[in-house]
Amino acid sequence: MFKKIININFLLFLSVFFFIKPLLAHHKVYGARIHKGDREISWRGHVDYDNKSNKNKAHIHVAEYEYAWTDNWQSEIEFFMRDKYENNFRWYKTEFQNQLEVIERDTWAAALYFSYNWVREKGDASEIEYKVLLEKDLFGARNIINFVFENEFGSKAKGSTSFKISYLTMYKKPVYKGIKIGFGGISNFGQLDNFNSPGRQKHQIGPGFKKSFHLTNGMEYSIFVGPLIGLTNASADNTLMWNMELEF
Repeated sequence: MFKKIININFLLFLSVFFFIKPLLAHHKVYGARIHKGDREISWRGHVDYDNKSNKNKAHIHVAEYEYAWTDNWQSEIEFFMRDKYENNFRWYKTEFQNQLEVIERDTWAAALYFSYNWVREKGDASEIEYKVLLEKDLFGARNIINFVFENEFGSKAKGSTSFKISYLTMYKKPVYKGIKIGFGGISNFGQLDNFNSPGRQKHQIGPGFKKSFHLTNGMEYSIFVGPLIGLTNASADNTLMWNMELEF
């Protein structure tokens, strides 16, 4: 009976995962804590709304599987799909990721993240991505900040190391029927050796809403939705992002 319930819930999740047309980044803020044996499949993405035709309604979708081998080491694989203004939806990138938790205390933690990003589109270089992940419990909220560094490599590589910051504050106490609220943002400063001018940098901020559903012992489904507002001309005017996760 227990296995039957798990199979039904898993099939329901897959039906949502693959067949519902998304209304909602690859934007993701990674927590620093790792727990051995945790497994997760997720689907996340975002849609941009902008007055420029080459940005308006562009969207990215990411299918992800992750597994924690130990209390300090977690691996992930992600498949990226996107659709630009020419309406050509395609799989364009695969990421192979490893995360190492280096410090864990009662109220804070730190981790290092490494990723090889294989880009399959012609004319684009593959990437090496590394992050510093910091997490702190403060004022009744889980506060996370990621410092992101990315390098292209190979014959098609362009530019030096790019630098981004993403952050999220999510309050632990629900505000209404299990819904938690938070606030976060994403900043892309450009190349480390030559930051973009403020107007050419990409900065977005906005609220976030999360709801979790306990399905069975050891299985939980959660959904996060966050509307973002662009603060610069280089940013999309508005972005709607989402993340659906099944932990088991």
